[in-house]
Amino acid sequence: MNNNLLKKFNKIEKIHWWWEGRRQIISQLMTHKKEQKILDIGFGTGETMSYLKKILFKPDLYGVDTSPVAVRFAKSRGHKNAKRGSATELPYKAKTFDIVFALDVIEHIEDDQKVVNEMFRVLKPGGEVIITVPGLPFIWSKHDSGQGHKRRYTRRRLVKLAKKAGFKVEFISYFNFILSPLIILIRLIGRLKPFSGLNEYDSKLNYDLSRKKIINLLLKLIFVGEIKLLKWITYPIGISVATKFVKPND
Repeated sequence: MNNNLLKKFNKIEKIHWWWEGRRQIISQLMTHKKEQKILDIGFGTGETMSYLKKILFKPDLYGVDTSPVAVRFAKSRGHKNAKRGSATELPYKAKTFDIVFALDVIEHIEDDQKVVNEMFRVLKPGGEVIITVPGLPFIWSKHDSGQGHKRRYTRRRLVKLAKKAGFKVEFISYFNFILSPLIILIRLIGRLKPFSGLNEYDSKLNYDLSRKKIINLLLKLIFVGEIKLLKWITYPIGISVATKFVKPND
């Protein structure tokens, strides 16, 4: 991810409706919430680790990211175990972690199977991996290429990655379902030259909207409410996919 995006995320991640929804997913999907050793792959600004500190009892947090800017942001938030490293060659011993997160990360990496294999290696038996990725390959746009994405995902591709690595898929669903018709329309219209600005990765429509308090609050209520329903239902379509893999006990 480029440094300009990281700097932008660092300013808005705490308030933006989309990140609030993703934090809700994190909270819902974790099974164990006490004294866990946790790895956040591609931690970005480090805000997810800050959130985990707030909601968990004595978490032992580690993070790896390829960007020195990301490491600087994370350390400024007090995350001493944040360091540079590759998701395809994690700098940790086998069977080290109880939980591994890869939140909107593996779509940036050419060999996504190798990343999932590495997560399996560093995870303890019975441990869990929580992943979010962009969904629906047919809406690929400049927004994706500008963000540094290599692909968008289907549920089927994620299941295939999990099984090949040796994981059991405990949960998988699309999300951002309610807003998906509008977002799909914007992505498709943005392919037309007069409207191409809609699909720029740093479009004001994507980020500055969060500073409109009433609009951001409304979107947050819609998005978080939809995600809470994932406790009982799964969605057949959505702009993103969330999944939890579990490593079988030896």
